[in-house]
Amino acid sequence: MTTLNEPLISQQYRFPWDRRRMRQNRNYDVSVMDIDVAGEIYDYLIIFNRPDETGVGGLASEANNESSEEKVIERVSWKEVSETWFQALCGDEDKKNKGVAAIRSEWLARFRTGNVSMDQGGDTVPRIAVECLVREHVVEYLGRRVGLNLKIVMSSAKDRIYCLVRAPTSLLEQKADLMDYKLRFRGEVDPGVYFWHRKEGHDNLKQPIYVEILEESNLYLKNEANEILEDLYAAHKISPNDAAIFEVDEPTKKHWSRRVHTLERIADRVPVTNRYPAYTDFSLKPHLRHLYEEYRSNRGPLLFLSKDRLYLTKSILEEHFDFGVLVEKELIIACFALHDASYGEDITRSWLLRHWVMPYFYSTGTQCGAPKISHPATESFESCPLIYRPWAQPLMEVRAYFGEKIAFYFAWVGFYGYSLVLPAIIAFICEIYLLVTYGSDESAKFHFDQLILAFFIVYWAARYKIAWDTEEKFCAIKWGTVDFEEQEVDRPQFFGDVDQPRRLSPITYENETFYPEEKRQVTRCFSFFLIILAVGVLLSVIILLFEIQYIVYDAGLRFIAELFPILQSILIQICSQAYTSVATYLNETENYRTETNYENNLIIKKFSFEIFNNYSALAITAYCKNIFFTCTFGSNNCLADTKYLLIAIVATRYAIALYAVMRHGIGTSVSRASNLNKKDDDVMIANPLTENVDLEDDPLETELNELSDAEANMTRQSRNTFAELAGFEAEIELEDYDGTFDDYAEIVLQMGLVCMFTLGWYLLPFFCMLETLLQIRTDAYKLCVQTRRPDPNLAESVDTWSALMGTMGLLACFSSAGIIVWTGRAFENEKLLSKILIFLILQHLMLAITAFIQMGMEGEEPTELKEIRKRQAYVIDRYKNSLMDIDNDGIDDSIDDDVFENDSNKKGHIDRDQLKTSGVKQVQLGEFEKAQIAYLRSRLHECKADKKIAQSEYKRASKAEIFNQQLGVAYSRRNPDLALGMVNLTILEAENIGSRRNPVSARQCRLVVHVRDSTPYNERKYEGMPGPPPTVSKPGKLPPKTVDISSDMLTVGTRIVWNQVFSIAPIKTNKAEIIIEIMDESSRAKLGTAIIVLSDLSSQLLRSLTIPISHTIPTGPTDAVAVMYVKAQFQYSKIIPIKHRIYGIVEEERRLTRDIQNIQLGFPPQHKWQFPEDIRGDENQQDKHDDDDGLPSPGF
Repeated sequence: MTTLNEPLISQQYRFPWDRRRMRQNRNYDVSVMDIDVAGEIYDYLIIFNRPDETGVGGLASEANNESSEEKVIERVSWKEVSETWFQALCGDEDKKNKGVAAIRSEWLARFRTGNVSMDQGGDTVPRIAVECLVREHVVEYLGRRVGLNLKIVMSSAKDRIYCLVRAPTSLLEQKADLMDYKLRFRGEVDPGVYFWHRKEGHDNLKQPIYVEILEESNLYLKNEANEILEDLYAAHKISPNDAAIFEVDEPTKKHWSRRVHTLERIADRVPVTNRYPAYTDFSLKPHLRHLYEEYRSNRGPLLFLSKDRLYLTKSILEEHFDFGVLVEKELIIACFALHDASYGEDITRSWLLRHWVMPYFYSTGTQCGAPKISHPATESFESCPLIYRPWAQPLMEVRAYFGEKIAFYFAWVGFYGYSLVLPAIIAFICEIYLLVTYGSDESAKFHFDQLILAFFIVYWAARYKIAWDTEEKFCAIKWGTVDFEEQEVDRPQFFGDVDQPRRLSPITYENETFYPEEKRQVTRCFSFFLIILAVGVLLSVIILLFEIQYIVYDAGLRFIAELFPILQSILIQICSQAYTSVATYLNETENYRTETNYENNLIIKKFSFEIFNNYSALAITAYCKNIFFTCTFGSNNCLADTKYLLIAIVATRYAIALYAVMRHGIGTSVSRASNLNKKDDDVMIANPLTENVDLEDDPLETELNELSDAEANMTRQSRNTFAELAGFEAEIELEDYDGTFDDYAEIVLQMGLVCMFTLGWYLLPFFCMLETLLQIRTDAYKLCVQTRRPDPNLAESVDTWSALMGTMGLLACFSSAGIIVWTGRAFENEKLLSKILIFLILQHLMLAITAFIQMGMEGEEPTELKEIRKRQAYVIDRYKNSLMDIDNDGIDDSIDDDVFENDSNKKGHIDRDQLKTSGVKQVQLGEFEKAQIAYLRSRLHECKADKKIAQSEYKRASKAEIFNQQLGVAYSRRNPDLALGMVNLTILEAENIGSRRNPVSARQCRLVVHVRDSTPYNERKYEGMPGPPPTVSKPGKLPPKTVDISSDMLTVGTRIVWNQVFSIAPIKTNKAEIIIEIMDESSRAKLGTAIIVLSDLSSQLLRSLTIPISHTIPTGPTDAVAVMYVKAQFQYSKIIPIKHRIYGIVEEERRLTRDIQNIQLGFPPQHKWQFPEDIRGDENQQDKHDDDDGLPSPGF
């Protein structure tokens, strides 16, 4: 078990023999790190209203209220409640309908209303009564049916009810297994290249001997492995789960030896230098549990970080209720994750405040993190150099607390700020060169510094995009989110069309909320018309300000005219805030189903306006002001006007960033930070592992020690209860976190300023770099102090924002060329045509640089990344998937010869299959025995060739599919959600469907074939339905008249022929059944059902089956049994038959090797072989050994 702050290199390296000697020593360290486990810490908080008890009584109590109260009570009908509840439930149509039926029964029992008609709306009840009903139903469902731990607490003001939620560890693990949630391997599983390449001498060929690789290849006998595991368990170095060999899951020496070696490394705490441990899907299988990293938590050792626990708990909640809908409909007040959930852990809010928000005052080099995730200082055993400290962030801890989505934002903005250092330095040098050489930017000479800086900014923007794409991949690998695709649910605000609110989905064949794309397109066109109108109004206002500035300047009021850049910069912020509300409203009217579509379209609307809002005034100042108006600050060009406008814009951005933190007042912010972190500070006192604080020095503890034990315990309990209530109640007053959208937008717009207008003010990159540093710390402060804890979300990248940064680099080509040609004075004496030509040349050269960088570097993954990916895949296959039976040199060990382990004739570590006969005295062989050996060796050579072919086939098959042991079906490697199970079914005919008593027309009979899984829905290890939608056959036929059936029996359905082929795919589990229902088209009645159990088709061979048919319509007592004749083949994996073939070949190799040794030692073969006629031995002599297969021959 490790802690997030603990150095990876925690032990000095020792050779394997030294580690074994230490384990045998009585003084071997058996201490286990104590953990201060908090008593009752919960992860989520649901807030309900606590209405007056008078409103809970239903219709009867309401009559009394109407006579006694004059106030109007809001009423809701059953129709409104049922529609809201249907939307708030999660799952398929059947699950939603069952949920509505459940609350309907509670509605009838509580309110005793007989009218729940959906058409008429039903009886109405007070809204406060409905809120009580919802509260009780949600609490009862989550507690009793889902199995969550709940705690109901009344608010201090007695006006709200708090429901604290946490998921038991077992439920978290079940959910993680069901979701294939990725967890990190322990560092000791793959300690790193420096561990594996430890050398000790050389062999005869002068090659180095890698002792750890040699140690890993050592195979233990079963008894020896069990003894090692028992010793490790006795020393408290491994859990009881790992204290013995798993007979079923570890069938061979290689399987259990690999696990034993891994546990030895974990127990010895070998030095770990691998900075990129593998992540893999979590599995509940006991023999794999040792692979996953354990963390200290307030519940004790857990396999989950704080963000993992919150993410899984949120997934469990969202599996049953959409709390966003309940909040939207005001049936509950809020549901959010708690900062208090991390109370008592290593990473808390106070830790982040000290080492993330204010690292310059509290952090050391090993605590402040690194400027980027690929930097070695990301690991806590590396110290961040002083030169990088301003941009350093503890990104691993941020990710552990807030999740990957927020961590990606801070990694992105930190990388951007760190990347601004070089442009700031180059621009600063150019500024000094400008002042020394030209005196000012108004000089009419050609400015080489301007040209150099323009090309450098273009180069930097293109290079930054490529560098971030690489860094983004490092983040995804480091955090285990490679190839992550989240299955999105409908937004709570998504509503159906008025004319057709629900329809049958063409994909899942289930009813779904529907909104036609045609209506959305009409709304979208109207939205873009309004955006164009808003842009037109904005440009008119900007031009009007320039006109007013010109009039004021012309009137001689120069001081007032020089204040207009400040007005322009304020206007940018005002318009941005006003338009954000407009863009959000327009996006809401377009009614997008998923959050991704909603956000992507909001980005388009936002930046369609913000590009004009932020850059129009600068563009007009730089390119047009000298032509249509007049330059205010410069006499010959408007570069000075551009500079002062940029200064005003940057100053305004600084003011906005500071105001965002201080808008509640300095005293309020400091007080809130103090209160919110009070519990975390208590942890530092209560947990000596966190800080070296002597509890005896605590004044409160000193007073408690003077009291009696009972009084002291009551005082401590009272203090803890108050601290608990104060902890999460303080969070309720915080604001909801509004996401990273606006933060991303601010940085993208800032990069646009740097790329397009650095030539207007050379110090712009420097001040933007400082603004980025301020933005990082203020955003961190906002997350830690001013807002509620956001729900952790997984992410693989920053999505569209990275592409927008690349777009800013392209715009720089046009803007920089324009400033050089049109704004500066270098080309003021050139003709218009010459200026246009120079502009096009410069712009095309800059575009060529951008294209060259993108073509030369984009898509080319660094070698380090490739090696990390391959190594992680290899480690997962080796330790989790146990793909050892495809090793060229190790396939012989995949079938274990356990029968010889306890044999008295087998000594030490000798494997009888690999026994060398060169050292054993051999008998003189005759021609007959030599011929037998030659024949067996030829067979052995053929086996080796067949095995090599089978291994090659296995490798090819393994690249295409992964066999899921729990589901018994292979899944595609390229698309992990695609099951490869398929049933080829031929339905030939059925007998005795009808009779004289109940005649059936063959031409009216159709078959409905579908897949059913009787496993409870919440226990299924896959998403969706177990198979494809139902398939309907063609009508049945009468049998040929040549058959021996009387003519009157032909027409009553005694025998019906279909002879139709069905291909049923994909099949997701071998626990499913193929259901064949016989339907009568005329009466719409089901005549019978036949069932094929897929587990009976595990051979993957085509089988002819006779299946009984269960009659739905009763038949007479003399009627014959109804049966159906089918041919069925269930193909669920290509790997399994190849693996069984390899096992058979290996077994034959062993028998051949064994009998060759027997003949060489003078004994007859143990097994029967089809020798040629001329070399057959005494059959009776050979038969006497057949029953001793697997036992040692007398020669041993």
